[in-house]
Amino acid sequence: MKKVLFLGVCALFGLTATAQQSVVKDAERAMKKEANYAEVLKIITPAMSNPETQNDVQVYFIPGKTGFKQYDDIFALKQFGKAPEGAEKTMSQAILGGYDNFMKALPLDSVPDAKGKVKTKYSKEMLNTIAGHFHDFNNTALEFWNLKDYGNAYRCWDIYVSLPEDARFAKMLQNVPADTIMAEITYNMALAAWQEDNLENSLNAFLRAKDKGYTKKNLYDYAIAVASQLKKDDVVTALAEEALPLYGAEDANYVGYVINACLNKKEYDKALGMIDKAIANDPDNAQYYVIKGILFDQEDIPADKRGNSREQFEKAVEIDPYNAQAQFQLGFNYYKEACAINDNAPADEQAYGKIFFEQIKPIMLKAVGYLEQSYNLNEENTDALKVLESAYYLINDEANVTRIQGLMGK
Repeated sequence: MKKVLFLGVCALFGLTATAQQSVVKDAERAMKKEANYAEVLKIITPAMSNPETQNDVQVYFIPGKTGFKQYDDIFALKQFGKAPEGAEKTMSQAILGGYDNFMKALPLDSVPDAKGKVKTKYSKEMLNTIAGHFHDFNNTALEFWNLKDYGNAYRCWDIYVSLPEDARFAKMLQNVPADTIMAEITYNMALAAWQEDNLENSLNAFLRAKDKGYTKKNLYDYAIAVASQLKKDDVVTALAEEALPLYGAEDANYVGYVINACLNKKEYDKALGMIDKAIANDPDNAQYYVIKGILFDQEDIPADKRGNSREQFEKAVEIDPYNAQAQFQLGFNYYKEACAINDNAPADEQAYGKIFFEQIKPIMLKAVGYLEQSYNLNEENTDALKVLESAYYLINDEANVTRIQGLMGK
């Protein structure tokens, strides 16, 4: 009984393997009958997961060849204005599918001869086909971008910039763009990944573009933004330090990033030295004084390192009255002073009233003037609204409290 059952299992297994081989043959016949990539892929997909056929080079070579052929066929029709509707999307999916399947087939393409020497059967054709479509991957990436398929745009650009670095293709490629062009394409690849919200790929591509020579300011700004989202503070600092000598004169944020890193490490001397050097090199840059004032306001900075933050904010406002952050910091500085006096005022109503009208209210009115100006300059500064609400409440200005609450959506 056991022997019969065993033979039955073997027979079933043999039929399954035969069935999968039949799938491969069906797909090959479909390819030869001009079936499209999607149809061939559907036929052969079961063989990709079957243990008996999943390592068969033909399982991937057949749909790979079909994908490239369909791309070429539609491309030819486009030259005569006869491309079918949705041709760009179909072509893009076909060539990317062709590449993916060929890359799976290449390591499986080994046929031992009678002497046991391993030879390849399809590799030369696959390598030549991929290399021959080198520039098509850049064009396909642009098509995917226009289709808002940013993930596949990233993938095609990744293929395009990676092929010249692959020893299997390097000598076969024609008209490889200069490094400067490849750097720009890698930058576009980073933007595509960012659009797809794939932050890791985006940051890696930004860094890759930089290594290839793309060092424009927007790369540093975007790479810092992505690294910040990923909470990679060391990368933010490294990028800011690299950008500082290139673009520090036009953008004070780079100094700010580096100083924040210094503060996190409690390197106060380095932070102060850096901002003082920046001010010495560009004394009319209002943002540097804002940064120095914020630095002085840090709670854990040693007393001997602390300076007058208000003087720094006043200097910043004097240099640039349209600097919303300077206006906010100066207003917030006055607000804190008024609050401190209020908190320490005597409970006696008469004594408190005297201090309120002589000190608290005048100082708070100065505060709201700067805070209102800050919000007018930057209506996205919700912090200004929060402080204004509290300030007007403290000086019993109900009308302005209501107005500010309306702006806050309360």
